[in-house]
Amino acid sequence: MRTLLALLSVLILDLVICGPAVAQSVDDDTVKPAAKPRFQVIDGDTVKFGPYQFVRLFGIDAPEKGQTCDDGQWYPGPLAKKALEEFIAGRPVSCKQVNHDNRNSPPVAQCYAGQDDLQALMVSAGWAWSFSRSSERYAPEERDAIGRKAGVHGHKCVPPWEWRAQQRARAAQQQ
Repeated sequence: MRTLLALLSVLILDLVICGPAVAQSVDDDTVKPAAKPRFQVIDGDTVKFGPYQFVRLFGIDAPEKGQTCDDGQWYPGPLAKKALEEFIAGRPVSCKQVNHDNRNSPPVAQCYAGQDDLQALMVSAGWAWSFSRSSERYAPEERDAIGRKAGVHGHKCVPPWEWRAQQRARAAQQQ
């Protein structure tokens, strides 16, 4: 009985959180599965399709969840995640794989919400950096965002790859 109640709770929560991406109402008492796969935004540069398939957005690097700027006073990671969710705005997302992330092994893909390039939107809004190690594709959008002091560029922030290196160095010193 507890297992059934737990399963029903998870299903109801899933429908509440992912409702538009999970099902479409056909009429008052019929629900059919949507054509697009369920997905969720994990952070500013990662989405998850279904229960297991993580996908990193191509050519960008967004602030990490715990990363701070302005000497620890500002947390851009949750704001970057929210921005990506708002750019998607319940629209179908399509991704074309271009590589694999050597660090974590998920596919790296160029993703679109409708016709909108999600990577370009994130960098243009200042919620991600162009990740020049993989591509210079979003460098013009980054230069524009820097000029406008958009998002992270209006704050004292280091790019996430530098922040991660700092975290690894701190962890190594503590060992």
